[in-house]
This record gives sequence, structure tokens and C-alpha cells, in this order.
Amino acid sequence: MRSIRGMVAAAATGLTLGAVAGFADCVPLLLNEVGEARADRSGWSQASEFVSLILDSGWAWAATGVLAGWLAGRERRALRGAVAGFLALAVAVVAFYGVETLFADGWGSSGQVRFWLVPALVFGLPLGALGAVARDGGIAGALAAVVVPAGAVLNTVVLPLPGESRMAVPALVTIWTGAVAATALIVARATHDLRRPRAETKAGAGQA
Repeated sequence: MRSIRGMVAAAATGLTLGAVAGFADCVPLLLNEVGEARADRSGWSQASEFVSLILDSGWAWAATGVLAGWLAGRERRALRGAVAGFLALAVAVVAFYGVETLFADGWGSSGQVRFWLVPALVFGLPLGALGAVARDGGIAGALAAVVVPAGAVLNTVVLPLPGESRMAVPALVTIWTGAVAATALIVARATHDLRRPRAETKAGAGQA
């Protein structure tokens, strides 16, 4: 039962990412603002642009795969985590193009879905396994978990956000702030995990 809940949670995570990212991309079209410059679009389009700049990036999809692996549970964690990572990204791909097809008059296609299911498999399996390792904590868990914030920062450096977008700077600040906060939490957890065995050893020696 626990394994089923983990897979359902992984699928729900992918569904949320794909549906929200797909709808955010459709907002300018729904508002008939596709032909306008990004900086001249309405507030709703600017809000959707902010969401798109974050969720359409590679690191956000990678983070979804890692999160899915973390949600998969502890039993046979590497295998289940890998399967959950692929499941989440596969559902995200289908949801993304499904929403675009629904709201954007057939932007998505079965060919695009099939094409992106291959990266979902290739990257989803290792990313999900990383998420499973991250759940265990410790040094290995910290190294696995830090892949997400490090990947987010690297993504913005290698593929800079579009300068013509008014939301580029707010999105960049949000991503970097989140990356720094996540890294701090990961380091704090790893430090706590390293100190706990020492504390338990001292407590045991005192009782003896």
C-alpha cells in the first residue's frame, strides 16, 4: 500500500508540473497577446511568463524527477525511486501537451509526446534514484539532494533567461534565492545526521 501511495504521489507531482506549465504557456494565446512584445503584455500574461520561465526550464523538470524518487518510499528505494522518476516525467509530458492541445488549438501533438517520453525515460530513471538516495540523508543523501539547487543555478548560467522579458529578473532572483535556501537546508540536515550518531554513542557510553 505504501508503494502504491508513493507512485500515486509521483504521478500527481508530474501531473501538476505538466498541467501548470502547459497552461502558463497558453495564457498569452488565450488573451490574444501572442503578437505583442513580451514587455507590453498584460499583467496576467506577465504572471504566466514568470511561471513559464521557472517551470519550462530543465532544472524544474529534473527537480520533479528527484522529488518523485523521494516520494516513492524507502523499500527497494533505488528501483522504486527510478520508476517513480520516469513515471512523474512521463505524466508531466502527457499533461503538458494535453493542456496545450486543449487550450491552444492543437499546439501539442502525439509526435511531440513520443519524442519527449524518451528523455523522460533516460533522465527520469537516474533522477528518481537520486531522489531515493536523498531521502536517506547523510553525506550521500546531501550530495544527491544538492543536485537540484546546483542544477537550477547552472541552468540559469548556461541558458540565461530572455532579457526582453520583464519577468526575467524576478524569476532569476526567485530561482537563486530558492537554490541558496535549499542548499542551506540540505547542509543543515547533513550536519544534524552526522552529529546524531556521535550523540547516541556518548549517551550509550554514559549509561554503561
